[in-house]
Parts: sequence; C-alpha cells; structure tokens
Amino acid sequence: MFSENLKRLRKERGFTQESLAIQLHVVRQTVSKWEKGLSVPDAVMLQRLAEVLEVSVSELLGAEIPAGESERNEIAELLSKINEQLAIRNRRGRLVLRIVLIVLAVLIVLPILSAALFGLHAEENQIDGSVRWLCTLDEYIYEYQVDYNARGKIVSGAMGWNVEAPDAPNADNYSTVEELEAALEDYFQSRGGTVERVENADEPLHAQTGFNRTVIG
Repeated sequence: MFSENLKRLRKERGFTQESLAIQLHVVRQTVSKWEKGLSVPDAVMLQRLAEVLEVSVSELLGAEIPAGESERNEIAELLSKINEQLAIRNRRGRLVLRIVLIVLAVLIVLPILSAALFGLHAEENQIDGSVRWLCTLDEYIYEYQVDYNARGKIVSGAMGWNVEAPDAPNADNYSTVEELEAALEDYFQSRGGTVERVENADEPLHAQTGFNRTVIG
C-alpha cells in the first residue's frame, strides 16, 4: 500500500519526514498524513515524490502502471481509487469513534443521572417538619396535620374529610403546605369559622384517619 511503501522507502533513503517535506516543498504534516494513510498526493506530486526517492511510481504505489502517454491518466485513476478507499475507511473510523463516544457517555452519564434522581427522590420524601391546623366551624373542631419536606411539599398527612363537612378540603388533594392552608382558610373562614396553625406538631391526631372531629364544650 502507498502509505506503507512511502514510509519504508523514506527510511531506506535516509530521509526524515521533515527533510522529505523540504525536498517536496510541503510541510512535515503533509508527509505524516500520507504515511498514516489519511491522504494521498496528486499525480504531479506523486511523480515528484518518486523522483526524490529514486523509485518508479509503480513501486511507490505498489501497483503495475503501463508506460506510455496514458501513464498520468493511469496514475490519476489509481490515486482516485486510493482516495475513495481512504474516504470509506475514514468514514468507518469516525462511525466507530462516535459509537464508542456514545457508549462512554451513556456509561458515565447514566450513573450520575441515577444518583441525582435517587437523591432528588430521597430529598422529596425527607421530612423537614410538621404542621397542624385546628379549624373550628359551628360546634366542631376539625384537625389537620401534615409532614413536609425542605421545599414545603407535603410528604404525608391527614385525610381532610368528615361526615359533618363532606365538602371540606382534603389534604390529599394539595401538594404544598401553602396550598392546603389557603384552602382551609378559604373554606372555614368564609363560613364564619377559624383556622389556627401549630408548627412542628409532635402529638398524633386523635383519629387514625388523620381528620378529627370534636364537639366543643
């Protein structure tokens, strides 16, 4: 193959890539690309390269090229085929590289995302405090209690329902402490009742349902 032949012949003639590049009036990187199979010279440069290395174009390309007027055309056609093969190989190399990078990205990013999601889930369910509301309406006391996380989202809480007030706010229908409190104030105060908030309520509700009704007096 041209790249292998070039590297072998250059060393046999005692040229470095830099010294050969000077003879050809090109930069060293150009010679390096030829030897790595990343590109090939055009027909004119190929003939100049053969002259500097004191070999035939056929020997340099590793292919038989008939002598005569059609020699340059034969060289150009052969170089075109080599370029096509290099292009195919480079496309395959880039495709393999992209696949490898994608796989590496998945292997690196997936654990990070999993850890982040797990941490977020744990944070969402970590109790930061509790709050209780004592709501009065007519002759009854209605009691709500919820646990919330650091962002004020309700983690667990009371079922806001009672036979005496079936349309009262249900704690399960609200995601934050602020939303539930606003609903309680709107419901009870608009009906002449009261809402009292107690932070960090430690004592459990009077009923397992989480919504207690007690007759006043």
